[in-house]
Amino acid sequence: MISLAIFDFDGTLFDTHESISQTIKLTFEALLPTQIPLEAEIYRLIASGAGLADTFKTLHPSPDEYTPTDEDEWIEKYRALYSTHGQSLIKAFPGAKDLLTELNSHKVPIAIVSNKGVAAVKTALERNNLAGYVPEDLIIGDKTPGAKRKPDPASFVDVLAPVLRERYGAGQLEPEKVLVVGDTVADIQFARNIGSKVCWCRYGYGDREACQELGADFVVDSLFEVVGIIKA
Repeated sequence: MISLAIFDFDGTLFDTHESISQTIKLTFEALLPTQIPLEAEIYRLIASGAGLADTFKTLHPSPDEYTPTDEDEWIEKYRALYSTHGQSLIKAFPGAKDLLTELNSHKVPIAIVSNKGVAAVKTALERNNLAGYVPEDLIIGDKTPGAKRKPDPASFVDVLAPVLRERYGAGQLEPEKVLVVGDTVADIQFARNIGSKVCWCRYGYGDREACQELGADFVVDSLFEVVGIIKA
């Protein structure tokens, strides 16, 4: 049995593609209505696992003139729109509740490491009747102090590890007993950087060819299959 499960959020536990895409377009409609990006370009950035800052800078027609002040304005607008328009479009992937229930029944700690803000993750869990499965201090998101974007291992080493060590002891930190579950290259590389096993969710948003080349320990086409991996 694994001692810790670390999940990505977008494209792994939750189907958020439509919510992200629509909110990005709404943000452009509000701030730069003549330059709404193409769906294909938005999808490419979602597949890469890019954060909001990189996404808006890339999509902006004048990225060299995109200042830190602009970044704050665009991200703030996006999050305001996401809370009112995007959250209703989020759906947990089939098998999510079964998987989290299975882990809880075996007392396996669950963490989420995401580029999303923690508040957005918590709201999505609540709206999909999944609140309570993941401790709040094990949800790492954008702006979490000490966290850095995957594949940087800081979210595990500097943020999760101290909490886990205090709560459960050092056993939960043995890399070979940790399973990272994600859908992008960044998730697979994050797992490699912390020395854990990794399960690639082929149904998600990641670049299939690039992910395949990295050789994940496990490959699944649904969350139901992750239950089997955990039991094994």
